[in-house]
Amino acid sequence: MENYLDKGHGERHLRSPKIAALVENALKIFHATRYELRAWVIMSNHVHVLFKMETVPMAEIVESWKKHTSNKANRVLKRRGAFWAPGYFDTYVRNIKHEQTIVRYIENNPVKAKLVPEPKDWPWNSAKHRDAYGRLCL
Repeated sequence: MENYLDKGHGERHLRSPKIAALVENALKIFHATRYELRAWVIMSNHVHVLFKMETVPMAEIVESWKKHTSNKANRVLKRRGAFWAPGYFDTYVRNIKHEQTIVRYIENNPVKAKLVPEPKDWPWNSAKHRDAYGRLCL
């Protein structure tokens, strides 16, 4: 599935800067209140997000992102119907080393897809928000 998505197959509505920006803004809006963002990337046809849940359950967070962004994106695109695939894939993060591996995977997704030479070059990526020590600064 990852190879399929990395090759740009499927719907590619997220390639629009306006749509990618609204998705990125939706991810950031409740950072530090409902969850803590750790990494993200918005590709042309899929999104990866790593976040630490606080008090709000994961299913509620993802549902909120999808509902909010699908309504806005459909208005921008002048379309109706499902914007996101149903459900989501989640992974339990076991420790800090595992988290670091996931962050690298997420932020290097545009490089792996041969879209940019460096993760920070991709406009819809948490890598561009990291300081010299690798800390996410939002």
